[in-house]
Amino acid sequence: MQRGESARLAVGLATLVLLGLAGAFAPHRSEPVGAASELAAAEAGALAGGAPGAEGPAGAPGLSGGSEQAGGQSPVSAPGAAAEPGTAVASGSPGESGPADASEPTAGKADAAAHPLPDYQPMPVERVEPLLPDPPADLPDHWRGLHEVVHGVAREYPGRISVVAVDLTSGSRYEFRARDPYLPASTFKLPVALCTLEAIDRGELTWETPITYTEADWEPVGAGGFADAAFGTQWTVRNLVDRSIISSNNVAVKMLARTLTWDGLLACTTEMGGPVTRTEEGSTPVTAADEAAWWLRLWQLSRDRPELAEELLRPLRRVTYTGRIQAGTPRPELVTHKFGTYAGYDHDGAIVWGERPYVLVVMTFGDGGEYAADVAIERIAAAAWEAVTAMGSAK
Repeated sequence: MQRGESARLAVGLATLVLLGLAGAFAPHRSEPVGAASELAAAEAGALAGGAPGAEGPAGAPGLSGGSEQAGGQSPVSAPGAAAEPGTAVASGSPGESGPADASEPTAGKADAAAHPLPDYQPMPVERVEPLLPDPPADLPDHWRGLHEVVHGVAREYPGRISVVAVDLTSGSRYEFRARDPYLPASTFKLPVALCTLEAIDRGELTWETPITYTEADWEPVGAGGFADAAFGTQWTVRNLVDRSIISSNNVAVKMLARTLTWDGLLACTTEMGGPVTRTEEGSTPVTAADEAAWWLRLWQLSRDRPELAEELLRPLRRVTYTGRIQAGTPRPELVTHKFGTYAGYDHDGAIVWGERPYVLVVMTFGDGGEYAADVAIERIAAAAWEAVTAMGSAK
């Protein structure tokens, strides 16, 4: 066997092992953010933002990709050493794509770096048969329309669905199977960003703190701009937060979580009311109630510390995927959301910044494919908008 063939075989085998990692850092759909002016702005430390809910690039549900070109700072060179030629990867030239298929590793990189847990697989979550609970006896009238839609969607869906909606004006809350467990997929990136923000507020990190890219951070799925970056290069916290949120970069979120430490992340998210971390078995399951707690923390932060919350809302407004909750909401420009997709788990969570703002989380698991999940989540998002809007009209 030729040396080149051996290398390709090794890459393929490494891919099969490493795909399990996506349970915590899931493959994702993303589109190029790519404009030279945006990259320059990000290098200065401020991605272009605008008013809350400023609409990002258009994107159709059901498309798949894996390239990652979020605007962000170039990596800083390791102290005392010049970066290798071609390793200062901001995100590529405008219009330049990342790997053609997010499920395929970049040749050569997998040979150089294996995951530290070679037998890593995501923590199993037991399949739960569809269950259609009756509405609680005390279900407020203003949630009945939403419940009818959720119940109808759940009845048709080839799997299970959980929903939490919270009217942020009154605090009124709707729940449907809110304590069912799911793998978080890329929704995991929101609590990592929130905990990073809190570490910065405590003075433990700064936006310019450099984090070194190591072999332990590499993975072939969703590497984006890191596919051509050299190990040992350093990347600022701001760069990594932007990449992990805007284009759902898996390497960036691993670098942030490693810096926070897994125990630190668990303590931070437990205090929020939505505990999540990663063990040797994989990412810990979460519920729709857990994910709602993350968004409620961001909402409260936007009330108490708007300038601090804005550091996270800015990249959230520029998320490159505009499907699911954003697609189902009649005013999509008001939606800041983070979605996740992995192995039958398809989720989305958001704050909708309308005249009467609300949190919406929809988590799904089934075998109908992403399109079925997209349609289901869009229908629920439309019903949630109608329910909350009606609350305001009823005053």
